[in-house]
Amino acid sequence: MTERFVRYSLENGRKISVILLNEAEMKRKNLQVTAMEKDGFYALFAGRKKSVKIAYADVLTADYARGDHGELE
Repeated sequence: MTERFVRYSLENGRKISVILLNEAEMKRKNLQVTAMEKDGFYALFAGRKKSVKIAYADVLTADYARGDHGELE
């Protein structure tokens, strides 16, 4: 299911909301995917200029960002 939202963000240039597990701490982040790989993806966080690699194993869940319902115009 996570891959579906990652692909949605990449193909449509839209932000998604993910819950990441980082050193036994859960954090909710909004991000925009810039590239996909077999074991993870690259994404831009708000306020950052460089993409960060995120492993699929670190993503607990993903969903549309606030105000987005997956409806494309």
